[in-house]
Amino acid sequence: MKRALAMLASSLALGFGGLYLVAGGALFEAETYRMQDPSLGLLALCGLALVAQWMAPGIKLQLLCRGQSVFLTYRSALLAHLVAVLGAALTPSNTGGAPATVVALGRLGVPAGKGIGVVVQVFVLDLVFFSWSAPLGLFYLIYSDIISLPRQAEVFALVAVGLAVAVALVLSRRPKLVSRVILAVAKRPLFRRFDDRLISVARDYTRSARAYRRMSGADWMRLHVVTAVGWLAGFVILWCTLGLYGSEVGLFTVLALLGSLTMISHFIPTPGGSGFMEASVALAVGTGAGGMAAAVLSWRLLSFYLIFLIGPAAGWLLYFSKPLSRPPASGQAPPPVPKKRPEEPSA
Repeated sequence: MKRALAMLASSLALGFGGLYLVAGGALFEAETYRMQDPSLGLLALCGLALVAQWMAPGIKLQLLCRGQSVFLTYRSALLAHLVAVLGAALTPSNTGGAPATVVALGRLGVPAGKGIGVVVQVFVLDLVFFSWSAPLGLFYLIYSDIISLPRQAEVFALVAVGLAVAVALVLSRRPKLVSRVILAVAKRPLFRRFDDRLISVARDYTRSARAYRRMSGADWMRLHVVTAVGWLAGFVILWCTLGLYGSEVGLFTVLALLGSLTMISHFIPTPGGSGFMEASVALAVGTGAGGMAAAVLSWRLLSFYLIFLIGPAAGWLLYFSKPLSRPPASGQAPPPVPKKRPEEPSA
């Protein structure tokens, strides 16, 4: 709890610092946070986008596990996702998200190898989304001439997209690479006593990767749609908050802007890109210091900092959740039920 509070405080300080560089003293004026256009339509859309952003990834986790014959309930998948996001928010560059996902799925009874497979598959799906959304957004910003990014940011975004495509192809087409890494770790003297378990993890990961590649086209489409909905919903929240505070920036402009900046933020060594995202979005939007600062801060509170509130609750519920019951393997008969011994006749 102390670590979570310390990371929340540091992230908020970085976020306020980034906004202060752009908005100055207006950030601390009460008038800044008065909505200029409290439209019921925008408020309703913001609420729907908020629900979609936080709940859609649970469907993705459930679908990925189901493709490997691991049948999680949606509640369990959602709790595992929220715990993973909290783990990412507590570490620089979101590096804690992957281990937290494996641990959360393991608490539900998912083998570690399959958990690692799910983490890699989630990562690949996210990379695929940004590999097409970020270039489209960048080209839209360049040719629409509404909002301009610094030339260095444009180049960095294109380089990041190239890396995303390359990594996605390697991870999806060469599953043995990760297995070889696990087996190489098992041979190290420090981990030699765990070699049997690590070998089992490598085998489970290979099976997971093969199951992912054998998924039906319909399941693939669902996974990519859910991934896009989860990311775009967070972008829509920013457009709604900008509108509530009087900005007239278009929806496609906001989607294009955040597609590129989110891609870059993964290389920033702060939790959730704190400080960088606030300052970058505020500089790019630049429509009135007060309203812009309030809109960006509201968006970050809803789309990122909210996890510090719901994440510990999700972890507590996950801790007391019952592990899933593993069904017998396909083609294998269930274990026989022991027969009840007949009672001996009384004397």
